[in-house]
Amino acid sequence: MNCFNVSLEKMVLKNSWILLPALLTLACPGAALCALPSITVHVRNALPATGTVEVSLFNSEESFMQEVYIQKSGQVSESGEFTAEFAGLEEGEYAVVAVHDENGNQAYDSGFLGFGKEGLGYSNNVRPWFGRPDFEETKFSVKTERTEIEITLD
Repeated sequence: MNCFNVSLEKMVLKNSWILLPALLTLACPGAALCALPSITVHVRNALPATGTVEVSLFNSEESFMQEVYIQKSGQVSESGEFTAEFAGLEEGEYAVVAVHDENGNQAYDSGFLGFGKEGLGYSNNVRPWFGRPDFEETKFSVKTERTEIEITLD
C-alpha cells in the first residue's frame, strides 16, 4: 500500500534521470577510467613464437629507460604477436619499449659486442644505429580516447 497515492511505475519513470547514471556506472564500473585515454600496443615479429613479450610504457623524458610507468607482459601467440592494453591514462606524451624474452629467463640476452640476441623494439619503430634511442625519437602523443601503435621487433 502506498500512502502517497502514487504508483511505483510513475515514481520510476519520473525519477529515471536519477537511475540512468547509476545504470551507466554499473555498465562501466570504472566510469572515470572509461573516459580517459588508452593505448593499445600491437607487437609483431616475436619469433620464434616462444617465451614472453614485455611491453614497458614511459611517460617522460626523465624516466625513459630508467623508471617504467606501467608494464604489461604475456605469452607470445603462435603467430609471433602480443597485444598490451594500457587504460586510464592521462593525455600526454609516452614512449614504449617492447622486449621478446624468447627463452623465458626474465632477462634480455645480449650477444657479441652487447648486441641483443632477443627481439627488441621501440615506439615509432625507431631503429638506432648504435645504443639506445632517446625519448624524443620514440615519443608519441595521446590526445584521444584510444591510441593504437604497432611495434615490429628486430
